[in-house]
Amino acid sequence: MFRLNRIIPILFISVTLICTFYLATQSNYISLYDKKIAVLVDTTEPVNLRSSKANIPFTLDSTISDSIINELEGKAVMGKLANETLRAQLGQSTWYLLHVMASRYPVEPTETEKILVLGFIKYLSFLYPCGDCAVHFQQNLKKLPPNVDSRDAFEQWLCQIHNIVNKSLEKPIFDCKKVHDAYDCGCGPDLIRYDPELDMLDHTSKSIESSAFNRDLESSAAVS
Repeated sequence: MFRLNRIIPILFISVTLICTFYLATQSNYISLYDKKIAVLVDTTEPVNLRSSKANIPFTLDSTISDSIINELEGKAVMGKLANETLRAQLGQSTWYLLHVMASRYPVEPTETEKILVLGFIKYLSFLYPCGDCAVHFQQNLKKLPPNVDSRDAFEQWLCQIHNIVNKSLEKPIFDCKKVHDAYDCGCGPDLIRYDPELDMLDHTSKSIESSAFNRDLESSAAVS
């Protein structure tokens, strides 16, 4: 009887917790962002978790309409980044990524490639993990819109936008004439438009050539 008196309250609490959790997970709506750390709560409609639209599959043509972008303008997905060390590391890493991307961008890009890189820049200005930095980036994009008509144009535009940030932070201004050499990643041949199928064919061809070369060496060694 003593044990039963101890077990019953525990069972009651467990059942209560399970029911509470179930009701919480079955709630029709959930706020996209925490009001304490985010900035999009007031402009974004809640997502219905029961809707088939809650988990939209990713496709390359999953674009955001201009009307939605206009609603988000001047705001960012992430909160303000207070850690100055992380803030600086994040900035350096992001600039490096962008500059190397520009240095390997096609010399004569297609219209599709231009759209892709413009979309990347646009979405980065909302998704950059430092919220206030992201908003500043949006403002700079308005002052100096991206030019991605060629590799050189992309590199020079990026260098100029970087120098705008450098000036605001009272950092040295970079010589944009040297930007390509400065961010040459040493990645090998200036190859663009990677195609896995062609790469596999090339790899297979090189493997066959290497095997033939090794057989020739073995034959020469056996003769001598």
